[in-house]
Amino acid sequence: MDRKKPGFNEKQDEQKEIVKTGGKEEPKFPEDDESSREGPGTGDFYDVYGAFEDDPGDEDIEDKDSGDEEEIPRRRPVWLRIVAFLTILAFLGLVAATSLPPYRGQLLELVLNSIKLQRDIDAKLLQAVVQISVVSQKQNIPLAADQKSGSGFNIDPRGVIVTNHHVIDGALNITVKFPDGKVYPARRCSSRPEYDLAVLTLEAEGLPTVPLNANGEPAPGDQIRVVGNPLSLNNIVVEGKVEGYLLVGSKPDRVFSIDAPIYPGNSGSPVFDRNDQVVGVVFGTLSNSEKGREKTSGVAIPIREVLELARVISNGL
Repeated sequence: MDRKKPGFNEKQDEQKEIVKTGGKEEPKFPEDDESSREGPGTGDFYDVYGAFEDDPGDEDIEDKDSGDEEEIPRRRPVWLRIVAFLTILAFLGLVAATSLPPYRGQLLELVLNSIKLQRDIDAKLLQAVVQISVVSQKQNIPLAADQKSGSGFNIDPRGVIVTNHHVIDGALNITVKFPDGKVYPARRCSSRPEYDLAVLTLEAEGLPTVPLNANGEPAPGDQIRVVGNPLSLNNIVVEGKVEGYLLVGSKPDRVFSIDAPIYPGNSGSPVFDRNDQVVGVVFGTLSNSEKGREKTSGVAIPIREVLELARVISNGL
């Protein structure tokens, strides 16, 4: 009888002489060597997982009606089932890992730290930090649009929102959402691309605002807090300190770097000093090598540039 192994390979059993007994064919085995008798349930076979030995306790089941022989299904070894189970778990873990955002491992820590910091900050300030949603023309593809979002903050009860120029650049439509759920369309916008600043005006009354520190700039070592909407989260508070001032790219004036966690979506976030006044606007991150290790710092535009642009907007209202 031919026996086939699962998978691709095939093994032939030894040929045996057939004798007829009572009108029924039975295999004839050498009489002088009973140990050479080989039943269908014994011997080695190969499948796609390798070579294993049959369970000697397996027996043939004879169909009395047809005389055909069947084999009892054999269970795979326990260790093989364990390996298969672990392989499935690893595959599911890989699928889950590739479907989540790249900063997934830091989300929980980010949220828990924010909850602690929110206890020590004026809740009215949080209500003035907004989420900006933009529909913009997709580059080099006609009739196609992109969606992006960033952060911003309101400095006037009538609705004057400060954010970054790159957040609203190329916008076809801009909406501003406050933490209380109210959404306003941007009526006008003005920007200074060289400073990566933009100001949006709304048509509203009695909106929450944040105070600006017009008297000076934060000094290196000063403690700061940043409020924004990183990684599609809302009103996330992080803290750090001012590292120093530097020139970046084509910026005409110095910006300052901050040692605080900054993520995508933080663009346009206000930087608060110890007195809960805004001293800068986050516009990006800067990577550098420190003691052989890669370090990423946030970079912010000093508030004086925001004040200048706000004055221009106010005169035009």
